[in-house]
Amino acid sequence: MSSIKESVIKIQGLTKEYYNKVVVDNINLEIQDSCFAFLGPNGAGKTTIILMLLGLVKPSNGTATIFGTNILNSSGKIRRKIGFLPENVGFYPNLTGRKFLKLIFGLRKKNEIDQNQIESYLKWSGIDKNYWDKSIKSYSRGMRQRLGLAQAFAGNPQIVFLDEPLSNIDPLGREEFIQKIRMKKEEGITVIISSHIVLEIEQVADYIAFIDDGKIKASDKIYNLAQFCGFNEYEITRIDHNESITLNELNDRLSKEKGLFSDIPKPLSEKLIFRTNFPEKVNRLILEYKDFNFTPISGTLNKLYKRIIKGESNEKREKNRIFPVL
Repeated sequence: MSSIKESVIKIQGLTKEYYNKVVVDNINLEIQDSCFAFLGPNGAGKTTIILMLLGLVKPSNGTATIFGTNILNSSGKIRRKIGFLPENVGFYPNLTGRKFLKLIFGLRKKNEIDQNQIESYLKWSGIDKNYWDKSIKSYSRGMRQRLGLAQAFAGNPQIVFLDEPLSNIDPLGREEFIQKIRMKKEEGITVIISSHIVLEIEQVADYIAFIDDGKIKASDKIYNLAQFCGFNEYEITRIDHNESITLNELNDRLSKEKGLFSDIPKPLSEKLIFRTNFPEKVNRLILEYKDFNFTPISGTLNKLYKRIIKGESNEKREKNRIFPVL
């Protein structure tokens, strides 16, 4: 898939074997400045790919570059640009949340540490202020996950890797962090998520790679994959209220684009549901309205997952269908 933008990450033939078992099989992929997600079942190879990109696991074959630097020759300069939340995040149990974030800031920034920045990320995490100066061993699992998310973004990294980021967080907290991750993406941070939970990915990712048995089964923008598989229902959802334009006004503006909608859009309280054969054009038009998010209609990604990963289809010809890969 061609683009004017230079890819932030380029992966070429990346392979990993453990005891003659291939767990990542000849991955070729380019990741641009966006929110990119690896989606697949447990054991598909998602975490191994991330660990190789981080230089924590050595590839058996192939290579990758981050900002043009080979991952096998990763320097401290590149590492300071990267944030990481592992699936099972660990902490120094006797440190307080404040001291732990101070440590992370110190690793990522050369200049003097700003205490206000530390407190801003503690507040961002949603951890009760009464716990900021208590030892992490007194934190609940949900509080530790919140602290883990905060440390991943602390110190202004340019790329953040999140492995199963919303595990151990309650439903309301998940909605909160989905919005916070969106905002970090708007600030220009490339976010790379690994998850097996479809709903999380559907609400936050721009691009997606379906992975199973160590292989990329398909990858592209989510709405392109939806269109490729014959799904043409989409929704525009209000995610913030910073702009004065209403959903109905946005609908009126988009409706002036001749032939954009295949039917009359259905406005709901906070979203607009419609059919279109031109999702790329809708996306371009929506980009200037930061309060709104454009995605395939809720549930589409689950249908794509079943079709691409599980091979479920009503048409026999789908069994041998070749899906697009970036």
